[in-house]
Amino acid sequence: MEKRIGLLFDGLRAPYDAAHIIQVALALGNCDLYLSGNSIELNHPKIVSKVRSWGINLYPVAERFESLNVAVQELHARGRYLIGTSPHSKMSLFELDLSEGKSVFVFGTESGGLSREKVSRLDELIAVPSTNNVPFLTLPINSIASI
Repeated sequence: MEKRIGLLFDGLRAPYDAAHIIQVALALGNCDLYLSGNSIELNHPKIVSKVRSWGINLYPVAERFESLNVAVQELHARGRYLIGTSPHSKMSLFELDLSEGKSVFVFGTESGGLSREKVSRLDELIAVPSTNNVPFLTLPINSIASI
């Protein structure tokens, strides 16, 4: 079985962020892309225009779920291991074992992240290390850094 990485975005609304996430998913090649909640449609004209401006004509298939709760249930049923990110987590990204190829990184909105209730449904919560020179990571950059 091919090892894959998953990226799940709950409430992804910004076209520019979505375009960069598409770029990440295509660059990885073995990436499963998931959207939940009121996430923007990836065929939104602003997203398509931005992605095409980079000379990218392929488009990843993103599986959509009605809510994060439904996504968690479905992905757990498929044997996927769901990992959230938080700057407050005591566990570092570097402590993860990703060798199974079943991990899905879960991201909330840039402004609010994931609620405690949503985090409680995940298997793990990790921090993406950052220096004091960079006080925060934007959603697309955080998704890259998590991998």
